[in-house]
Amino acid sequence: MHWLGAVALDHHPLREYLLECLLSYYKRSIMIGNHRAKILRIIGLLLIAVGAFIILQFIYSDIYTGLNQRKLHDRWAREASRATSVADSTHSASWARETASATTTAEETTPADNKPMPTTKQRIKIPEKKPFARIVIPKIGLDAIVVEGASKEALKLGPGHMEETAYPGEVGNLVISGHRVTYSRPFYHLDELEKGAPIYIHTTSQKFTYYVVEKKVVKPADASVIQPTQDRTLTLTTCNPLFSARTRLIIVAKMRDGG
Repeated sequence: MHWLGAVALDHHPLREYLLECLLSYYKRSIMIGNHRAKILRIIGLLLIAVGAFIILQFIYSDIYTGLNQRKLHDRWAREASRATSVADSTHSASWARETASATTTAEETTPADNKPMPTTKQRIKIPEKKPFARIVIPKIGLDAIVVEGASKEALKLGPGHMEETAYPGEVGNLVISGHRVTYSRPFYHLDELEKGAPIYIHTTSQKFTYYVVEKKVVKPADASVIQPTQDRTLTLTTCNPLFSARTRLIIVAKMRDGG
């Protein structure tokens, strides 16, 4: 009797129904699991693609700026050589006039390199993205050509001189901006500069030395750092902290008496 009851229970409709429910739930779980796994795989691939795109952007920007800086350095060297030749010719002509006539005025015999820098009104305006100056900072191993303008496109070529600010050697505030993590990251190590560190600004015919006097962080909207000054000031600006534009890192340097 007990054996017959067991056999009857094995084929009971309720048990068969429960087994079918369990089997159906198991199959749905597998399908849901596969669906989730598929979604996770897609998300993973998308993240990899985004990461690869960002890395390629960094590589491209470095190559792009590096190639343009090389061209700018070559052009700068040619212009500096030409300026030196013109200065030598001017000096030789001045010396010849001096020896030929004792009445030559002091202005005629003053070498071109010793003449004061042009004022803001006298200077020749440089077109945007054209070579403006050369900046050398030994402390951080920087040697770059500064282009005119601080627009997005100009800064892709290298550090950019903010238009309407002073020129090298002038009384006033010479402002230069530069990228910190992209486009060859010229100002990547700017935070390592300390007081007294020299910064050399070259024109095609002259060299000016500025010395760091201050390092600070300001908000992006703080325009006080680019205002004109009553002495010969150099201000370098870049994004801060690394990989963020939340604030601005500012380096202030000044020329000492005698340049």
